[in-house]
Amino acid sequence: MSSASTKVVVLGCSGIGRLVSTVVRQAVYLIAHDRPDEVVVVSSGELTGNVPEALEAARTYPLVAIDGCRPQCAQAIATGKGLNMVAHVWVPEVAAKYKVSLAGEKRTGLTEKGMALARKVADEAIDRIDGILAARSPEAVAEGIDLTAAEQEMSTL
Repeated sequence: MSSASTKVVVLGCSGIGRLVSTVVRQAVYLIAHDRPDEVVVVSSGELTGNVPEALEAARTYPLVAIDGCRPQCAQAIATGKGLNMVAHVWVPEVAAKYKVSLAGEKRTGLTEKGMALARKVADEAIDRIDGILAARSPEAVAEGIDLTAAEQEMSTL
């Protein structure tokens, strides 16, 4: 059973008509599937539209933003709303790290190659989420671990 200290908000970009936004969306679905009790997924539309439940979750829990393109809208929304964004995943960095190209992919339906990148993006985010949750665990708190420092370290991975 999860408590407020054991949840992380995941905010994925939702670029309309962009291939990388399809990768982000699939990555967010994978994260929600892999960590259903630890994550709360909010959308950029919910935050910009001031949906109370989404804003409450995003203000209560640390946030991981996932962006696909250069404007990095998820990060900008989190920053603009004054949310506690503790980690950021950017698809181009993940694609370069794992040498995954989206050449030939279509935003309307990813092939195995596009889904492989979505999996890598999800795994990068899950690594950060797991680190954030570990830093917020009762054991870490009992040991006096500085959550702010631990979260800042996680955001730079």
